[in-house]
Amino acid sequence: MRRKKLLFVVLPIFLILSIVSVTMLLQSSQTVKAENLLDDIKPKPIYAGLLSEEYIGAVSDFSIELFKKSIKDGKNSLVSPLSVYFALGMTANGADGETLAEFKRLLGKDRLSMEELNKNNYSLMKSLTDNKTNRLTIANSIWYRENQGLTVSKEFLQTDGDYYKADAYMADFNDKRTVKDINNWVKKNTGGQIDSIVDGIDTNTMLYLFNTLYFEAEWETKYYKEAVRENKFHCSDGEDIETKFMYGSEYSYLSSDNCQGFVKNYAGDKFGFAALLPNQNISMDDFIESLTGEAFQALFKNASNETVQTAIPKFTTEYDCSLNNSLSSIGLTEAFDEDNANFTSMSNKDLYIADVRHKTFICVNEKGTKAGAVTKMEMIAKSAMIKPPKEVILDRPFVYAIIDNQTSLPVFIGVMENPKA
Repeated sequence: MRRKKLLFVVLPIFLILSIVSVTMLLQSSQTVKAENLLDDIKPKPIYAGLLSEEYIGAVSDFSIELFKKSIKDGKNSLVSPLSVYFALGMTANGADGETLAEFKRLLGKDRLSMEELNKNNYSLMKSLTDNKTNRLTIANSIWYRENQGLTVSKEFLQTDGDYYKADAYMADFNDKRTVKDINNWVKKNTGGQIDSIVDGIDTNTMLYLFNTLYFEAEWETKYYKEAVRENKFHCSDGEDIETKFMYGSEYSYLSSDNCQGFVKNYAGDKFGFAALLPNQNISMDDFIESLTGEAFQALFKNASNETVQTAIPKFTTEYDCSLNNSLSSIGLTEAFDEDNANFTSMSNKDLYIADVRHKTFICVNEKGTKAGAVTKMEMIAKSAMIKPPKEVILDRPFVYAIIDNQTSLPVFIGVMENPKA
């Protein structure tokens, strides 16, 4: 019988979304004492080109399929498809054979080479983080066990360093301080909001890949005190709860045969909060099942510029899940197979993915600043005098997303079932 492969754990996603005030400076307890092995490796210059249509389509399809497979019925759910996508891209650079072919089918629908995927990922990450109005930071790292004859490919480290700016740490996995170092790295790169992701390291674990994505932004148009008032939210289970809603007017109306919605922009218009409310005769399950990457993109391409009277419930929610089954169900199977996984381009050891864990947090409230919102609001509101405004009141379960307005790709996408859960 073939000897068992050594454990390869991927814990890629530790995400924070916050629109509250800037967090305090990180304390010294978040110091990472492990040595970054890439400090002496000079990254190759990468040109941030335009994103290809094939790439945007592939990411959109992946995002919606992952969302559909990772939510929990009747529960508040939230994932960051881009964070998962970037983490899988890093991992794919260490794969070979059929394992690599599965990654390419999942991430690029067999239309993009790994070089094209890496270049597009680099360009998208640069585009997302290259703005002064909002705070969106992305960080990647690779941690691997020292000794035990493990040699990690320098080419693999170089590639992930070049395209993903991934730090690389060789550490003593038997030392409890390594757990602290990993958690400190995560805490440092999530604005201090997530302080623990690894409780202990299994003796068979050889390597981790991590991705963090942290978003913080203010509304383009703030909610004043008078615009926040109590109302009822009607949950799927029939319960009605009293909660605070933020009332306002937006000017990007979304609609399809199954839903209506709107986009509320953050300051600078780089990112927007999109809300999709299923029609009364359509269940949340049926609505989500009807979503595709193409349909999601079409909602924003076909958005109409008209007044929408809106109400958003204030909410804060956390989400924690394993994505193993979700990823397997959308095509990544061999990478989790102990007998068949092929990561020979990553190291000299036989490795496979043991776990992909995803944690998210979101807080939506009335805080924010104006950035040309009054002018924009007044200009479009004048046309509403001729055409009655639409109305989208989010007083029952809805799908929401934080989108990159340039590509309409969801940075975060979730379901709000109960704003007080």
